[in-house]
Amino acid sequence: MLTRIRPRSGRPARPRAKRSLREKVISTGVAARAALFVTLGVIALSFSAPQQAQALFDTCDWAQQSTNQMADMPGPAAENIFPSVKQWDGKRELVSGATKMDGAASSYTLYELSAMRGLNWASTQQSQDEAKQKERGVAAHDDECSLQNEIFNGIAQAIFDMSKIVSRAAISIKEISSNPSPLAALYDGTVSGDDSVVDRLNNGVFKLAVPTMILLTGLWVFGKWRKGDMREVWSGVGWAAFVVIAVSAFLVNGNYVAVVETADSGIAQGNAALTEAVLDGAIDGVEPPCDLPNGAPQRGMRISSCAMYDTLAFRPWAIGQFGDPGKARMEYKGPKECDFGTGRRCTDLRVKQVIVQSVTNIEYYQHPSPVEVEEGEEGNIIKAKENQYGKLRNYIAKNEDARVYEQWSGDKPSNRISIGVYALVASLIVGLMVIVLSALTLLWHAVTLIMVILLPLIAIISIHPTQQKLLRGWWQTFVHSFVLRAGFGVILTILLLFYQLILPLQIPLGMQLLMLLLVTVAVVMLLKNLLSGKFSPQVQGADDALGVGDMAGKVTAVAPGLATSTAATTARTTGRVASTSARATGSTARGTAWAVDKLAFKGKGRAKMQEKGWLGQSKREQRQASYRNAQMAQKNHDREFGDGESGPSAPPEQPRSRGRRVSGSSSSPTPQPAPPTESRPASAPAPTPAPTPTPAPKAPAPRPRPVEAPVAPAPSARDPRGPSGRV
Repeated sequence: MLTRIRPRSGRPARPRAKRSLREKVISTGVAARAALFVTLGVIALSFSAPQQAQALFDTCDWAQQSTNQMADMPGPAAENIFPSVKQWDGKRELVSGATKMDGAASSYTLYELSAMRGLNWASTQQSQDEAKQKERGVAAHDDECSLQNEIFNGIAQAIFDMSKIVSRAAISIKEISSNPSPLAALYDGTVSGDDSVVDRLNNGVFKLAVPTMILLTGLWVFGKWRKGDMREVWSGVGWAAFVVIAVSAFLVNGNYVAVVETADSGIAQGNAALTEAVLDGAIDGVEPPCDLPNGAPQRGMRISSCAMYDTLAFRPWAIGQFGDPGKARMEYKGPKECDFGTGRRCTDLRVKQVIVQSVTNIEYYQHPSPVEVEEGEEGNIIKAKENQYGKLRNYIAKNEDARVYEQWSGDKPSNRISIGVYALVASLIVGLMVIVLSALTLLWHAVTLIMVILLPLIAIISIHPTQQKLLRGWWQTFVHSFVLRAGFGVILTILLLFYQLILPLQIPLGMQLLMLLLVTVAVVMLLKNLLSGKFSPQVQGADDALGVGDMAGKVTAVAPGLATSTAATTARTTGRVASTSARATGSTARGTAWAVDKLAFKGKGRAKMQEKGWLGQSKREQRQASYRNAQMAQKNHDREFGDGESGPSAPPEQPRSRGRRVSGSSSSPTPQPAPPTESRPASAPAPTPAPTPTPAPKAPAPRPRPVEAPVAPAPSARDPRGPSGRV
């Protein structure tokens, strides 16, 4: 039985204090700390017992066994942004991404089959001994894995991907500009078609305005005939008749379209033949990856595009993947199955790896593709390509040298980073110059289109004989556009030739970049002469209708700036220290060269360079030249007008008036203004003085010599006689 304890009488009960939340948390923390201490003590006691050491995790758990073994699908390296041209097709359409190809793979270059796909630096954690085992190697051990190498390989690949984007853009713009009709989409409805803009201007403006302009020409002819200028009359009549007949014949039945297409086709064929002849002779026969059979359509233009691909992307990738042997063709002695070409292409190890790491345009549209059937992975081409990658890795481990496998496996990622930076700088130097040339070609295609559209309007005004300069300027600009487009193609071919000769050279990469930059500057100087119109026919009396001269000056001024900015980019990439050292070295070398020239040749070398425009004047030389010019001008002035030191010049001699009395002085007095006459009352007439005989006129004084300064005559006494002859 529970009893309630009551407090004693006269003594109050003590109240029980409630525990606060803070005290509860503290007590709970004390208990948890004690439990954790006991747990860690037990674990420490268990670890203190002797046993075999083992890490909690392996490096291979964090690193991939192989990277970039997955094949690229269509789309990388901005394929969808910068389209390519189907140069193997007569239509020459623009395509982005994958496109369906007919025929065998040997009829296409590697760039046409895979674009920039497959140019990924593969790496693996497997050692050469591990990769040799079985058919596809075995997993790498913890000692072979390196997380640092994987990170650096990723950085190198990211830099190289930027280079591939720039290269793809340059090749794409070059192919578009090499197309005979790159603006064919704008031609529809503007200059071609039944109801084009040119036809509407011809029918609705030109034909209606011809009678009015003939009437105005007749009025002009009538005015010239009234003046008796028959030569101008016949010239004006002949000019008006020529303009009406020639422009009407050019615009009727779309003849202007046939003229433009014929000229475009001839320029494209000429540039293609030159490209094929020059590049074939430069490399002594086209090697993979740009080999094409003889007689292939547009072979020269396609080889030039693939040559840029080989120069800017394929070869730097091969050097970073295989090391120094990747510069040239590497023999592949594996299985003979080849569905990406014939002959030497099938036996090139570099091409084999690109095909393994990419899905070609032909394979993309094959269901199933030969590689899927071969690997037993029908419907899964990515898995089939991955299996081929394992076999290729096994082949390289078994058949290549240890130094090649070490570079191939990505064990030295710093080499790939340097190659990636080199490829990016080279693509900027080469690609930007190619983009400039191609953009100029597209610009003059647009100029041709604009000139054709403006012809009816210009012809209306040019019918009047006084406005001949407009049509003459139109004709000069029209011909100039075709000359420039042909010239740009020739310069681009020369540029590709030098690039093809420089990059395979066994010289340091820095020297290659310097030579590329020098070639770029030389091309800029060629552009200056071409844009100035030295190679274009000049029409007498022509007016610059569209400001072609100003455009040439502006573009010429921009081109050196492009080369300078590219060089500055290269200097920034190299580092500020290298840039400062280069400037200091250049300044020292320049000062030394000028001193030697001044002492040994008395400054003749510097003067010759300044005469040819290769070297400008310093501020001191400019001041000296200005001073010499001022001295020469002063000497010429003194020789012609005198030195001004012999006293004031004599006033000009006044002509003598006839019938007036002269004094006996040796010189005639200076005429003075007559004083005002006063009105006086009439008086008796004064006696007339006796007439004085008039002296004979003196002979005219001899003309003073221009060299001698004239001597001022002595001042004579004032003549006391008034205007009436009285004293």
